Amino acid sequence: MLKNRDIIIFGDDWGRYPSTIQHIGRVLAENNRVMWIGSLGLRKPEFKLSDLKRAFEKLSSVFHQKVPRAEEGASPVIKVHPFVIPLHDIKIVQMLNKILLLRKLRAAVKEHRFKNPVLITSSPVMSQIVGCLDESSVHYICLDDYSHFKGAFKRLVEFENSLLEKADSCFAVSETLINSRKTPKGNPHYLPQGVDLEHFNMQCRKIPEALKGIRKPVIGYFGIVAPLWTNISLIIRAAKEYPEYEFLIIGRVEMDISGFNAAGNIKYIGEVPYSDLPDYAKLFDVGIIPFEENNLTRACNPIKLYEYLAMGIPVVSTDLTEVRKFSDLVFIAKSEDEFIRLIKTAVEDSTAERNQARSQRAMEYSWKAVTEKITDVILNTESKKNSF
Repeated sequence: MLKNRDIIIFGDDWGRYPSTIQHIGRVLAENNRVMWIGSLGLRKPEFKLSDLKRAFEKLSSVFHQKVPRAEEGASPVIKVHPFVIPLHDIKIVQMLNKILLLRKLRAAVKEHRFKNPVLITSSPVMSQIVGCLDESSVHYICLDDYSHFKGAFKRLVEFENSLLEKADSCFAVSETLINSRKTPKGNPHYLPQGVDLEHFNMQCRKIPEALKGIRKPVIGYFGIVAPLWTNISLIIRAAKEYPEYEFLIIGRVEMDISGFNAAGNIKYIGEVPYSDLPDYAKLFDVGIIPFEENNLTRACNPIKLYEYLAMGIPVVSTDLTEVRKFSDLVFIAKSEDEFIRLIKTAVEDSTAERNQARSQRAMEYSWKAVTEKITDVILNTESKKNSF
């Protein structure tokens, strides 16, 4: 494990959602100084309320930098919110963003006396500043096929290819991404998703007020509900097939869900704080992953799979490549009809022995174990670089 190093991480906006890169950052911050660079943007903003709200939040964070607070069990994470113009497809804007970004980062590096930092990034957009911060090494963590995101910048592929050329190592969370992210310095390393075991293994502290009296069994889903990701019609079909079950949907919505009204047993409660999520999810008798099957989802490795398993509940998923690795514990549907049939099978498979096996498997994927895999590669890579 890396210790006593200066690390700069380019990720999403800290604290907004509990993402893979943030979990890794928290583990690294236990033994290192971590500077966190907020989102540089992966898609074009749209003129809609959610994007306007997001833009306001970004501007607010840029002009109202807060003194970092020490997180429980970790050293302070230094949060830096750079101002970039979200028009990365325009060459002159790209050049201007590089100037703005470097000015901000160099000032932060100087202020906090970072020396030869390790750069870790999940954002291809930062490829243009590789080599400009006296970094000891650069490591890319590929979490999704960003080019398939709705509204993704056309130049994202160019940025990513440039980053792959420059990076000392690349990690990818799925076999699909590994096969398509080749680097001159060696093939990408497989990096499974992880789970906060303590968080999802905790006993339910209380039943949330909104869920008191909910019928059992509960078929649950938490996560984003968005186009290209979530098969809304499949959820509705399943709910109609099992009127005696309650379908509980938790998460941010980015698409029309009015169809939920067609089934009287779908309960949508919106987003809940990550800190409270186990209180809601512990009511699940089955966790579902009703993802669409397309190029975007084929490249993904859903964190919720590991979180469901950590809670010891049966899981039903559409046929995703990375989920197949858990076929002994997860019910994987080859069709929508099979997905619906398997929900009943999963309810009946909720036994103490099987649920224990699920939670035991999840223990192999703690965020500490995942982060150790990354740091082992980083240390090995730097050792080889220094030997020349």
